[in-house]
Amino acid sequence: MVTYPNRPANKLPGDRTNIDRDNIHINKINVDRRNVGLNRPSTLPAKTRDWDNNKWGGNNSVWGNGNNIGNNVNINVDRRFQMNNNFSYRPNYWGANPWWGAGHCHTWHHGHWGYGWNSGYYHRHWWYDDDDDFASGFMWGIAVWSLGNMIYDMGYQSYKNPYPAPPVQNTYITYAQPVSVAAAANPPGDEALAKLAETKSEEALERSRVAFRKGDYLTASKAVDEALAFTPSDVTLHEYRALVFFALGKYADATGVLNPVLASGPGWNWDTMIGFYGASATYEDQLRKLEAHVKSSPDKADGHFLLGYHYMVCGHMEKSLAEFEATVQLQPADSIARQLRDLTKNSIPDGGESDASQEDAPPPVPLEKLVGTWVSDRGEDGKVTFTMKESGDYTWSFMNVGQSSELKGTYGLNDKGLLVLTSDDSQMVSAITLDGDSKLNFVLIGAPNGDPGLDFTKG
Repeated sequence: MVTYPNRPANKLPGDRTNIDRDNIHINKINVDRRNVGLNRPSTLPAKTRDWDNNKWGGNNSVWGNGNNIGNNVNINVDRRFQMNNNFSYRPNYWGANPWWGAGHCHTWHHGHWGYGWNSGYYHRHWWYDDDDDFASGFMWGIAVWSLGNMIYDMGYQSYKNPYPAPPVQNTYITYAQPVSVAAAANPPGDEALAKLAETKSEEALERSRVAFRKGDYLTASKAVDEALAFTPSDVTLHEYRALVFFALGKYADATGVLNPVLASGPGWNWDTMIGFYGASATYEDQLRKLEAHVKSSPDKADGHFLLGYHYMVCGHMEKSLAEFEATVQLQPADSIARQLRDLTKNSIPDGGESDASQEDAPPPVPLEKLVGTWVSDRGEDGKVTFTMKESGDYTWSFMNVGQSSELKGTYGLNDKGLLVLTSDDSQMVSAITLDGDSKLNFVLIGAPNGDPGLDFTKG
């Protein structure tokens, strides 16, 4: 239940069992694990722990097309999800082919990685975990990946790619921004032309895949760039482009592409990646070459980042953690490496510390103390102005050089004391704390450990 100022306490504004909006159907968590018959590198043991199941999947997950992503499909959002999680339906926050619909767009896509739900996180945050264990099924990253580029548009996070990357010629993609942000700023336009472009893109991609499987990576690279020229907003194709660079031994280019891809959504799972190869031994040989490169150039952050990514896809979290830790030390500006370091740490049983570090529930905040205008001035990263009215309405405005955005809706506290900001097509849920009457800290639920959130001062 969410309590709203001057509103009936038992009604969630906009609460509906079925919501018609933007072709998303969300109802429950399913599990989809596929075995395509190829093994992970033999010297890196395959995942065996029961916590290592892919709770998101590619086709039958909470965001996958097993939940009927398609035209004219109702959005069936579980009420528990509505009240306790961050999400957005707005197509402009995702681009043409969002990561969670990858399995719907590409039959070869078998899912993303599904790490980060290590129960230790919820032991430390027991006050958030639902009694029916609903919330604990959602992985770390929900705060970022379920909100799309809204996380950047609203000023909660900023992004700078610390690695150069070759742009996709004849497109708006330069990799200076998360791919989802660039895609949202360049909607596909005419539907008929967009469908034609997708057909041509798929044809070019198939040529690339055939060449890749044969080991002709130069042809594969040329063809995937052709595919992206038709559908530059397809995040999944950018991850494949990074794989081609990896196969070519162009590790710096692969990292420059992957960083803004992983700022937009989770990476592939093992089944999706290995499906591009004719034999797992081919991938293993390429991985060994990357390991040798990192060993010979230990001071290059891009190599550590790329190796951490591949270990993560393989499911070897301890090794991945070490590489992302090295990346952060060498390249402090890499915010994505920091987040992936925390993700891998929290995905190792007790890796994020034991029950001894449990956190108490934050003290409840009286609704009347939230009323007013709050400002978070982040300097060169912009200014957020957050106004909560006595009526229960809010306005969230973000201003930065050359950028402004605004979100409006209703606010209230749920039964866990979390602040729920609801608009027509999105929701942000945060843990809030007050320091006196004039300072407010706002941290999105699902953010990695150590996320400072936003600090507001009352105007």
